[in-house]
Amino acid sequence: MAGLYRLLRLPGFVCVALLVVLPGATWAAYVTDTFEITLRSGPTNGHKIVAMLRSGQAVQVLEKNEAGWALVRVLDGPGKDKEGWVITRYLMERVPWEKQAAQLRQENAAIKSSLTDSDSQWLRYQTREKELTETLEKTSRELEALKKEYQALREGSADYLKLKEELDKTQAALAETQALAKRLTQENESLRFSQHVKWFVAGALVLLCGWLIGLAMGRQRRKKATGLHFS
Repeated sequence: MAGLYRLLRLPGFVCVALLVVLPGATWAAYVTDTFEITLRSGPTNGHKIVAMLRSGQAVQVLEKNEAGWALVRVLDGPGKDKEGWVITRYLMERVPWEKQAAQLRQENAAIKSSLTDSDSQWLRYQTREKELTETLEKTSRELEALKKEYQALREGSADYLKLKEELDKTQAALAETQALAKRLTQENESLRFSQHVKWFVAGALVLLCGWLIGLAMGRQRRKKATGLHFS
C-alpha cells in the first residue's frame, strides 16, 4: 500500500477507469494525473505491448491473477475493444480528478445555462407581469367608467319611467277631457236644436194666435157691418 501511495503521488501519473466484472461483483476504477500504462498480450512485462492506455480510459475487468495482473477489455479511447493484461495496482475505483473536473465543468456550464435561461424566463415573467398589470389597470378603469355609465343610465331610466308614468296619466286625463268635451258638445248641440225647436214652435204659436185673432176680428167686423146695413 505504501508503494502504491508513493506511485500515486508521482508526477505524470495516469488514471485508468475500469469496470470490474467478477462473479457476483462489479466496480469501477479510476487513476489520476497524466500517467500512461501498457496493455500487454500476457500477464508479464515481457509480453508484447498491445496498446498504451491513458488516464481516465474505461476498461472491463475480465480476469485477475495472484501475480497482480488483470485481463481487461478496453471500453473507450486508444485500443478500444482490445483485450490485454495490465498491472492491477494501476487500476482504482476513484473517479480521476481530470474526469471529476470535466464533469464539474459540465455541471457548472449546465448551471450557468440554466441560470441564463432562468434569468431570461424571469425577464419574460416580469414583462408579462407588467403587461398584465397594465391590462388590469386599464380594465379596472374601463369597468369604473362602465359602472358610472350604468348608474347614469339607471338614474335616467328611473326619470324616464317617472316621466312616462306622468305622460300616461296626462294622456289618460286628456282622453277623458276630450271625451267629456265631445259629450258636452253633443249635449250642447242637442240643447241648441231643442232651443231652435222651441223658438220655431213659439213662433208658429204666435203666428197661429195672430191668425186666429185676425180671423176673429174679421168676423166681428163683418157682423157689425151687416147689422148697420139692415137697420
